Amino acid sequence: MSLLLARTLPSPAITGIDYSPGQVRAAQEMKKKAGLDNCRFQLGNAMDIPFAAESFDLVISVNSIKHWPDPVRGLTEIRRVLRPRSRAFIAEVDRNTSPAGLREFADKYCAWYVWPPVMHWCLRNVVFGNSYTAGEATNFACRAGFSAVSLQEVPGPFFLIVLTK
Repeated sequence: MSLLLARTLPSPAITGIDYSPGQVRAAQEMKKKAGLDNCRFQLGNAMDIPFAAESFDLVISVNSIKHWPDPVRGLTEIRRVLRPRSRAFIAEVDRNTSPAGLREFADKYCAWYVWPPVMHWCLRNVVFGNSYTAGEATNFACRAGFSAVSLQEVPGPFFLIVLTK
């Protein structure tokens, strides 16, 4: 996501953080290959974001919140690093996705070497099963102290909440 934003919007400085050293190294290599100089990557943890308060105009989190040990704490950290009246966009797979929606998603992205019933089981029980509903994520954001929280419609088995500090 950070590299896509860096290619699309060359003016802002973009910082990507990830908990995985391997993911950070891979992102740095992709940045180097793409010749982008308006973004950087570093290790980080949503429970303790390594930046000063009010450092960012925008935060985007994609398919991450389900991995945080404490979603309210992670969202509180996001609110802390946002400048006043800035926004955060939190996208995640929706645990309430219907069986038909999950099947459609799995069929679209299933690799040729994966048996579809195994893919469906993994998505339902691991990926989506460990996620949250849109309502739960909205509740976490309210508890984290955001002044405005809105749920946006997005295609596919996902939800997007837009948060304003």
